[in-house]
Amino acid sequence: MADAAPETIRILRSWAIPTEGFVHGFPERTGGVSTGLRRSLNLGKRWGDDEANVIENRRLVAEYAGYDPAQLHATRHVHGTNVWNVRDTRHESDEYDGIVSDVPGAVLGAFAADCVPILFADPHARIVGACHAGWRGTIGSSPGPTIPASATGVVTNVIAKMVSLGARAERIRMALGPSIGPCCFEVGDEVVAEFRAAFARNGGEPVGLVVDGPAKKHIDLRIANRTVAERAGVHPESIDDRPPCTKCESDRFFSYRRDGRDGGVHMGFIGLVPRL
Repeated sequence: MADAAPETIRILRSWAIPTEGFVHGFPERTGGVSTGLRRSLNLGKRWGDDEANVIENRRLVAEYAGYDPAQLHATRHVHGTNVWNVRDTRHESDEYDGIVSDVPGAVLGAFAADCVPILFADPHARIVGACHAGWRGTIGSSPGPTIPASATGVVTNVIAKMVSLGARAERIRMALGPSIGPCCFEVGDEVVAEFRAAFARNGGEPVGLVVDGPAKKHIDLRIANRTVAERAGVHPESIDDRPPCTKCESDRFFSYRRDGRDGGVHMGFIGLVPRL
């Protein structure tokens, strides 16, 4: 259910992430200062918006959600599977599609505009994670003729990194944010083949992964990421995997497939609230 602020910022929150001890959410596109197809709460810097607009939009989100904007940790996403621990040294040029933290006050950002922003929390260990899961990151694909048999996706890698900090997979709670749905995610035969090969190596293809579309096959990224998480040890009842479709709802969300690089970018966020 979305909270509505007087200034029309709207943030979706998931039942899967506890309210006590955590700050989290998936802002919709309203309530910011950007214009044009980025109207108005564009949170991404890479596609040509005035940086001052993005900084102000991020400040507005932080003010509404109740965290310090200076504590936002954001990385460059490249449809990959690398995961960064905020305690580790990071260079400006480093590329990570996943982030984990056990630092109170630190807020993790996952950016997307059709790909799936995903938030993770182990309430007992007080460890959080966030990632950007595009289709390549979901299955651990990279440009080239084949996917290595040892390849793992970004969700698997976030869970593993959280476990290395003291989390347990069976305690992790996970929320998928607004993203392109199976209604709209049309792909070529080569992408279908990569998904089927990846899941064939890792427990078999889940029901509903590939569905028929009007012209081509469609992929359900929600089913894909849920299945990956379950096979990594997350309990099915701890996964919120029914977000809205970004491409369908233009009044609420940005969509790369609909608007291209002239559109805006969303950001899922999660952080640990410091204990008093």
